[in-house]
Amino acid sequence: MINMTKFGMWLGYIFYSTVWFANPQQVYASDNLEQHNIRYPQVVGSSLYQNQSNYFVDVLKLVLERSPVNYQIEFVDIPTLAQSRSQSLIIQGFYDIHWLTTNTERESILKPIRIPLYKGLLGLRIAFVNASKANQFAETNSLEQLRKFYVGQGRDWVDSKVLRSHGFRVEEASTTIALFEMLQINRIDYFPRSVLEIWWEAEQQEALGLSVDPHIALYYPAAVYFFVRKDDTILYDHVLKGLNKAIADGSFEQNFIRYFGEAIKRANVDKRKIFNLTNPFIPTETPLEQKQLWQQLPFQTNAKD
Repeated sequence: MINMTKFGMWLGYIFYSTVWFANPQQVYASDNLEQHNIRYPQVVGSSLYQNQSNYFVDVLKLVLERSPVNYQIEFVDIPTLAQSRSQSLIIQGFYDIHWLTTNTERESILKPIRIPLYKGLLGLRIAFVNASKANQFAETNSLEQLRKFYVGQGRDWVDSKVLRSHGFRVEEASTTIALFEMLQINRIDYFPRSVLEIWWEAEQQEALGLSVDPHIALYYPAAVYFFVRKDDTILYDHVLKGLNKAIADGSFEQNFIRYFGEAIKRANVDKRKIFNLTNPFIPTETPLEQKQLWQQLPFQTNAKD
């Protein structure tokens, strides 16, 4: 999240747009003569989300390699942004495509490419806890018990809405770093993170005295898609077809396992108490019935709500 006044934000966008277009980094896809440019955001000044960023770029490369035209990617340097801000920048034309977590409002103003890039594992969450309370969930066996704890979430995240809809006590902050700090000083009891991101976050935040809870997990349907502008039907078609080709030839799965296979194993989901929640904010068009698009999970015990 950028901490600026409106005037400062306006000046910042002028500065960033000047940098973006003056010195773009370039990646090429196919060797066909017909060429199109795609502007894609690249976060600078933060190492915390580099693994995440690299994954989505590699997925986009797989897609463009399977496109019928030659695409040139211009990496647009940006600071860390809330997803709502990135959503606005797509609409304004600062760049053409970005990954975002889906919700009904977002799908009404942008065009979602409905292939879940995280295979639904954004919604499989295990928690950071203060190391002094590493076993606080050892005897937590019901949602009624879990609701007594204070959970930290981002102010811009649909996860906050999902948890509140199930009666959780949610404390919000504007940035992920702020949530880590709140957990460190016990202003919150736990901070759930996707199994795909928690391990490299743990390495980054080791000095804060936090640990990964071994006892519970939350699961609710959630999807991360590539989004484009509503009127960008050509890019939409090429990315959708490219994703389906990458899934069919196995390269999408290979890339996914290369990035996240060890993280999934390390989570030991089959040894945890799983709290399986509904997500009332996920759009009805989400392709939940297409099982090949989602990671199949070994849930043995589910506490549904």
